[in-house]
Amino acid sequence: MPTKKVLAAIMFTDITGFSAMMQSSEQLATQVRNRHRSVFKISHEKFNGKILQYFGDGTLSIFESVSAAVECAVEMQIEFRKEPEVPLRIGIHTGDITYDEEGAYGNSMNIASRVENLAVPGSIFITSKVYDDIKNHSWLTGEYLGSFKLRNIFHNVDIFAVRSKGMIVPVIEDLAVFPDYEDKKTGAVPKPRGRGRRKGVAFLLALLFGVFGVHRFYLGQRGRGIAMLVISIITLIGTIEEGVPLIAIMGIIAFIDAILLLFMPRLEFDNKYNVDLNREVPRSKKRRQRKQPQRIRVKEDPTKKIFDTAVREYKRGRHKEAVELFDQVLTARPDDYLAHFYLARIFSLLFDKEDAFFHLEKSVEFGFDDFEWLEEDTSFEFLRDQAEYSSFRNNGYRKVAELPEPTPDLLENLEKFNPEILDRIEELGDQMERGEISREQFDVEKKKILGGGK
Repeated sequence: MPTKKVLAAIMFTDITGFSAMMQSSEQLATQVRNRHRSVFKISHEKFNGKILQYFGDGTLSIFESVSAAVECAVEMQIEFRKEPEVPLRIGIHTGDITYDEEGAYGNSMNIASRVENLAVPGSIFITSKVYDDIKNHSWLTGEYLGSFKLRNIFHNVDIFAVRSKGMIVPVIEDLAVFPDYEDKKTGAVPKPRGRGRRKGVAFLLALLFGVFGVHRFYLGQRGRGIAMLVISIITLIGTIEEGVPLIAIMGIIAFIDAILLLFMPRLEFDNKYNVDLNREVPRSKKRRQRKQPQRIRVKEDPTKKIFDTAVREYKRGRHKEAVELFDQVLTARPDDYLAHFYLARIFSLLFDKEDAFFHLEKSVEFGFDDFEWLEEDTSFEFLRDQAEYSSFRNNGYRKVAELPEPTPDLLENLEKFNPEILDRIEELGDQMERGEISREQFDVEKKKILGGGK
């Protein structure tokens, strides 16, 4: 098989806790693994995905369409909620990948793998590049989790969790249990919170005290709990006064609730009764977690609020709004290299190379100097693939000016000039290509030389 390099949506999956499952019940583990591969194969055939590799309890596959990759992931996670439940993590990134019969490799593949490692069972984690491609989808939606430092990746990666059709979205502190998580403000790994409500506790409460709606209070359904409590008291009074066992009706309802909780898949339980825990972090705190990388600093001035809002809009994938806000910043501060840098990232993501080159050049001109980060930033993958990028980089991240076309009069009268004059004009052209002089300076100096040579 010859080596192939393609631009694709890259999906990594992994069954959580498979090794422990093998130790406790090899039969169950084999059943789960076989079901995983069966669903995986059927779903990929449906969405035109290509399976590159099975490894242990994990997979690597690619898709030509980003939305098809995410739709496939959602369909698989819904199917894996059924018994036997498959606790699967899924990570998706988009970029170049090189593969042959011996395997696959590439920086984009490494990012996809790290994103999958960060995910939790039942969830689908995607990068900002994937989110940009699905944000206008009719039913696919995502929630921003933050900017993460992934192991062996030299730049922060913005991560979103797919929310569509009840996918699991973790509490941000839950991500701290993974070594790839890093607090962007202190660099410390915070302690994870508890797992929230437990299915076994809810079952016991429904079985023992469900007549009075205690399990509903535990599950956060206060309204239903109060209703069951009131109805139970009324039926209990009726039972005592009338001698008719009306309270038995509430007992039957509670017993049915207990049975439903007992046989409900854990992922479905978490998604239904623990999803509100995602709202426990105050919105202002979440915003503090979404700060830009610390190496980028914004000067304190009246436009800082506009700049911060623009960065948030960019990270949410709302590029049109971000461009408008960054333009407002540049109206007040034309030399703001950070505003130019973010605009260059946005236009590269939008495949607008002219505006991307322009703002990147301005960013460097006005002070941006973290070139290592620039060369690793996935936002600039499109720009780095352009033919002229190499000369642009070698020229100090400045566009190489083209020599002016010679005029007909100059071509017709070359014999009037001596070789020294031609050498001096050629040297001026070399200086302009190297960026030492501007086009206007070239024209002025050329006229001086030609005027002195007549």
